[in-house]
Amino acid sequence: MSSQVLNNMLQTIRNENYNIHSLLISRNDTVVFESYFYPYQKSFVHDLASVTKSITSLLIGIAIDKGFIANENLRIEQFFPEYKAYDNKFHSIQIKDLLNMTSGFECSWNDGEKELYKMMESSDWVKYMYSLPFATEPGKYFSYCSGNYYLLAEIIQRTTNMSCHEFAKKYLFEPMGIRESYWIQNKKGVNQAWGDLYLSTSDLSKIGSLIIHNGRWEGIQIVSENWLSKLTPQYAINDEEQYGLGWWFENEQPDKIEAIGRGRQRLVIYKKLKLVIVMTGGGFDSGEIDNFVLNSIAEYKKDSNNSADLRILHNQFSQPINLTTNTDDLIKYKTIDNQKYYFADNEFDLVSLSFKLKNQIPYIFLKLEDGSTEEQEIGFNNQFAFGKERFMQLPIAVRGEWINEHTLKVEYNELCRINRYYLHLSLKRIRLKCELKRMVKMI
Repeated sequence: MSSQVLNNMLQTIRNENYNIHSLLISRNDTVVFESYFYPYQKSFVHDLASVTKSITSLLIGIAIDKGFIANENLRIEQFFPEYKAYDNKFHSIQIKDLLNMTSGFECSWNDGEKELYKMMESSDWVKYMYSLPFATEPGKYFSYCSGNYYLLAEIIQRTTNMSCHEFAKKYLFEPMGIRESYWIQNKKGVNQAWGDLYLSTSDLSKIGSLIIHNGRWEGIQIVSENWLSKLTPQYAINDEEQYGLGWWFENEQPDKIEAIGRGRQRLVIYKKLKLVIVMTGGGFDSGEIDNFVLNSIAEYKKDSNNSADLRILHNQFSQPINLTTNTDDLIKYKTIDNQKYYFADNEFDLVSLSFKLKNQIPYIFLKLEDGSTEEQEIGFNNQFAFGKERFMQLPIAVRGEWINEHTLKVEYNELCRINRYYLHLSLKRIRLKCELKRMVKMI
């Protein structure tokens, strides 16, 4: 692979200011490039978002391999005998229809997946899915609906007497040496199988290697070749993309199979090239990175060696750049020390915030609508201070920058949870900006 092309890739990431957290490239079972972009660090896990769906598909395959589920053609109603369907179409939904997003439910991504959020607000998530009207006959057309994968999580739990996470640990993660993982679950203890699985970048790359080696890992068959042979394009999404059993395919790249999640979390696999690309971040042009990687293979020249230049640039990304030294910062923080700011109703559930100096170190204090509070140190001189977020105690990075004498910008980066917030504070007004879910919102 051409180091010069990969060097150009890093230059583009810097010039375009991509919000990328990690990038790993493996070829022929060798990690040839692995970079973690400040403030993200190699030791962190990351929310995989809807990449989780592809891993849930592997778990269904393993459950079939192990005999917990007979096959993917079973009708799902047999797993939920206590629920009554409101439409006869429900009787024909099969497990594979949930995996393929072809359940027929009136549910799609066209309206921001409102059905998913309504399901999560309901007291009984299975009952909510059972109550959805139908837009089409099951098995006919693709329509992205994350609630399908909640029903799959229930099926795994009901047939194995283990949660998805417990099942994954026993039959997928631990046999592959994946030791650290988190998976959000609901009040019933059922994992959100459509998303919110957390793995490290290097561990996610192992899943790619597993696919390349037809389900084998260090001589052990983890997922059967029979199940992996079914991971093929089955339903057209548009003229370029297709979907099959939880995985994405491109018409112009028949060798390519990938898992994709919110914020451009991606696991990209080229089986014939024996190439695995893993990307995590908070939203960036990941397709351009694909092209650089493929071009680095196509443009490789045996007598050319630019690895030293690549290594220098690579090392720069793991450290803060444009470090500043401003002794007036602490004086400026004193102007807002112990001041509290209150918010009207907002989508971030933020009630108030305040700033305090503790031993000459600035902190931000947040109060949320659920009564919880969060305290984080603020880094300055362009460096982040690291703390823990309140949900799963995962790393969070916060830094402040004085734009002028009266205006402070705070970057509040939930690194592992994809979300990155910006808060602009002045003596006259407060503004909150959020980069979240592929959009920018203002309050």
